[in-house]
Amino acid sequence: MKKISLSVFAIFMALFFHGCKKSNVAATTTTTTSPVLQAIINGATWTPDTLSANITYSAATKAKVFSLTGAKSQKQITFSLTLPNATNTNDFTAGTYKTDATNNLVMVYSTQQLTTSGALVFVPFGTVDIAGGAVTITSVDAVNKTITGTFGLTTKVANYDSNGNVISVSAVVVTSGQFNNLPYTFASN
Repeated sequence: MKKISLSVFAIFMALFFHGCKKSNVAATTTTTTSPVLQAIINGATWTPDTLSANITYSAATKAKVFSLTGAKSQKQITFSLTLPNATNTNDFTAGTYKTDATNNLVMVYSTQQLTTSGALVFVPFGTVDIAGGAVTITSVDAVNKTITGTFGLTTKVANYDSNGNVISVSAVVVTSGQFNNLPYTFASN
């Protein structure tokens, strides 16, 4: 009986130590890359699946414009940032730009709507007030044509009753907007 117990114990120990053997399987590491562009719209993370960015220089006005458009899930964010008295180079001046009376920064939040002809189009939702939006350009790589920065905006639309009185204001708040090494095209005309 002791021999059987010792044999069972020996087999159990052999199996136990075999299970503790060092594994030859290499550990895998997962890396996540941050999206090229993303923002939080009314508390929900939004990452566009359609994206375009460009910098255009106009010799006639001596102005440079950085334009960005991103769209997904019937939502679109666009902005156009004008740099007056600019030079004809394929970069953009780093800094913080705010919506103001000069209209050098125009920001629009749009939602997709169905027209009477049955087509889906993006329609601006309200307006971004003076000081209601900002874009910060943190870096530009003119060689690789990539741009990095942050943005945010609040757009509002007034809701009226049948007498033309404002009964409420609807708002969309875009926070934590960021574009990371966003590729852009450059054009000069």
